[in-house]
Amino acid sequence: MSIANCRLVGVGLFAVLMGVSAQALEEDWRQAEAIVQATSDSMLVLIDEAREYAEEDPERFYVEVETLLSPVVDFPRFAGSVMGKKYYQMASSEQRQRFAESFKWGLVRTYSLALTEFNDGKLVLVPATMPPRRPDRVSVNQEIRTAAGQVFPVVYSMAMSDDGTWRMRNIIVNGVNLGLTYRSQFQSTAQDPAYGGDLDKVIDGWADVLEAEAEKVIEETQLNQPTSGQ
Repeated sequence: MSIANCRLVGVGLFAVLMGVSAQALEEDWRQAEAIVQATSDSMLVLIDEAREYAEEDPERFYVEVETLLSPVVDFPRFAGSVMGKKYYQMASSEQRQRFAESFKWGLVRTYSLALTEFNDGKLVLVPATMPPRRPDRVSVNQEIRTAAGQVFPVVYSMAMSDDGTWRMRNIIVNGVNLGLTYRSQFQSTAQDPAYGGDLDKVIDGWADVLEAEAEKVIEETQLNQPTSGQ
């Protein structure tokens, strides 16, 4: 897995929307678009600062990224979607919570260090031309534009939480739906005879599964093939 490809997936994955209080519908989703770009800028600042210490102290960078993401990514819902209805219903409350933590830290550890290799690129908001169909669901579009002129589309699936804040529940990078990809991998792992249908074993081994799957995800996004040029 090339560091160039990994960093693009990582930037797309972690440039997410910050939560906002519920207001009038149009104001909400327009405000959401503005905040996704502001949050992306915050991530780029963190990446720039981390270049000085991430290689020597990766755990510090992991914590910094997790601290930035946790308030804005709905990891429990994201992880629940990855488990799928069948396994989510089978899992106990403790297992669901444990998987959400494993899923969160698996993503953070898989992609964080690659973010430090993102140089001279831009994260550009693509404003929506129509309001969302549902007042509590918004797709926020963004482009990763590299210094080489490549452009990679990213779509953040946002949902309004019960407390009136927008949080991310899925992400599509260059046409690859990460939520669906990881759901397929979870189901395959749960059905693998090596795990014997034991959800605890699947959850405990998820970080390793995610690391192995990351290379496939990056290949599927075909990030080495620009969708357009500048």
